[in-house]
Amino acid sequence: MSKKTQSVLAAVLVVIMILSLLIALIPAAHAVTEAEIDELKRKRDEIAEEKAAKQAVVDDLEAKQDSILELKHALDERNDYTKQQIELNNREIELYAQMIREKAEELDEAIAREEQQLQRYRTRVRAMEENGDYDFLALLLNTTDLGELLTTIDDIGEIMESDRQLEDDYIAARENTERVKAEYEVVKTDLEARQDALRDEQRELERQIQEATDHINELIEEIQQWQEEIDELDEEQQAKQHEIDVLVDELERQRAEEERRRREEEERRRQQQQPSNNDNSGNNANSGGVTGTGSFGWPCPGCYYVTSRMGNRFHPIFNEWRYHSGMDIGASQGSAIVASDGGTVSWCGEKGGYGNCIMIDHGNGYYTLYGHMSSYAVGYGDSVSKGDTIGYVGSTGWATGPHLHFEIRYGDSCLDPEAVAGFTGLSYAPDAGE
Repeated sequence: MSKKTQSVLAAVLVVIMILSLLIALIPAAHAVTEAEIDELKRKRDEIAEEKAAKQAVVDDLEAKQDSILELKHALDERNDYTKQQIELNNREIELYAQMIREKAEELDEAIAREEQQLQRYRTRVRAMEENGDYDFLALLLNTTDLGELLTTIDDIGEIMESDRQLEDDYIAARENTERVKAEYEVVKTDLEARQDALRDEQRELERQIQEATDHINELIEEIQQWQEEIDELDEEQQAKQHEIDVLVDELERQRAEEERRRREEEERRRQQQQPSNNDNSGNNANSGGVTGTGSFGWPCPGCYYVTSRMGNRFHPIFNEWRYHSGMDIGASQGSAIVASDGGTVSWCGEKGGYGNCIMIDHGNGYYTLYGHMSSYAVGYGDSVSKGDTIGYVGSTGWATGPHLHFEIRYGDSCLDPEAVAGFTGLSYAPDAGE
């Protein structure tokens, strides 16, 4: 062997050793368990409960805010009414003040006229009193007869009586004016007192309005703080749900891989057990057990109510759109489940979201699956004929109530049971799907 060849072989050996070390250092793939998923669900539910509690606080605060807003609106309306009353009072007070000023002017004019007339009257009376004898003698001398004298005396008496009446009239007018003015002054004082009370009420209303406004602003700020915490919890809840979905998908993948390996092992064992002179008569067989008839019967006698068909649907547990790989048949707890066709029980036990589950191998690549069972009537490896009771309806696994999840499979593909078997006489829930 040449040195060059030896060098190449040595390099190859070194590379192999390095790869072996790297492979040994790489950790084995983590196997997902139901316990991990349940723990994540528990944390998700705790977050949901905390979020619901905080949402209840927000709802209560919003109710208080609505109540305070109603109070503020009522105070605003009352304040507007009070302002209108004050404005009307101001106008009424101004009108009375104007009337009082006018009455005061009339009173001043009446007093002036009265004083002027009174002075004239007093001057005339004083002159008559001072010169009474002379005037009387002059009247006697100037009169030609007694009739004329009497007429003159009567005229003087009428003038004096007229002057006294005039004085009395002015005095009465002045007293009336003063009385009216006093009445207006009383009304004005009452209106001013009323106006002061209204202004006090307005100030109190404005204080209450400001207090309500401040309280509303405080509630808005508190609601915003709570809402921010709720939003954070919502994001955390969504993150947990995403983790759950990832683990569920990985768990399903692992179980599918385990199922595939189990089938391969069964097939390998079957081939090893077959005699060498096999004449291919076992092409329709399933591990030497009962062979399927090739047609599928209804798996839940007496229960023909379909709650969910095969296809996309809104998942009742995960609250999102997911593909539904079979059909759900509504039935009461403990109702009998029968084999849709003859074959060999290839799975009997818990199977992820299916809960307690049985799978029957019908040969030629066909399988049927029965999920959410409460209990089993057969076991793994048992041969069953079409119509044999294999178990009973329950709600194990991811189920919201008792029902049978039924699938028809060909290899790794799920077939629509209604299309394959042509079931008739069925009724459907409103949201069972098209």
